[in-house]
Amino acid sequence: MRLALRYIWAVYFFIWFLLLFILLYPFFVLLLRDKKNYKHAHKLRAIWGRIIMFFSGLLPRTAYEEPLNRKEQYIFVSNHFSYLDILSLNVQINAYFRFLAKKELGDIPLFGIFFRTVDIAVNRKSVRDSVTAYQLAEKAILSGDSLGIFPEGGIAKQVPQMVKFKSGAFRLAIEHNVKIVPVSMIDNWKRLPQGGFLSGGTPGKMRVYVHKPIDTNNLNQDDLNTLMSDTREIIQKQIDSLNFDA
Repeated sequence: MRLALRYIWAVYFFIWFLLLFILLYPFFVLLLRDKKNYKHAHKLRAIWGRIIMFFSGLLPRTAYEEPLNRKEQYIFVSNHFSYLDILSLNVQINAYFRFLAKKELGDIPLFGIFFRTVDIAVNRKSVRDSVTAYQLAEKAILSGDSLGIFPEGGIAKQVPQMVKFKSGAFRLAIEHNVKIVPVSMIDNWKRLPQGGFLSGGTPGKMRVYVHKPIDTNNLNQDDLNTLMSDTREIIQKQIDSLNFDA
């Protein structure tokens, strides 16, 4: 009976997700025609996400270790345990940024519009495509945009423990002196497990903890591994401390 309820909730969530997206799709098309409107499209995504959360019984809770400076540029780095993570970052991080995410998301009908415009699709199976994605991300950084990335490269298998980080975002941060913002997403793996809709899901709280930005001004590429490991440790410690039943 409990599993059946999880399936029902997952279907209910997906219906709201799809219905609202279809209703808003013409507005996304209009906004994403011009790069000047990307920020507005990002805000509309956040509104879309908040409506989905409201009707699905998902309760976003965001805590900041310190306020973000709206005039600063950041690379947001988060754990990736659930299909809810992109939705969560869009809604719960109060800043404009462009996603770097796996290429498969860009292949989804209609939804792929984001990865042909505001976001950057990464095909990690192709060295050539990965280099192209890195160059696009660097171009975004040089234009003053912030980025959001899941450096594990996909949903971790041993949730709630993270896997080894990939280095691209950290190389960019060091090379262009952009602050890294570690983000711990605490509950998404409980709401919608890594198996996605096949495992069903549940309503409830979605806690996100935004850590203090890490300054990269005095770092060079020799500090890359330390920056990666320190960031990973910050995120994982917060996840562990707030998941005593994990």
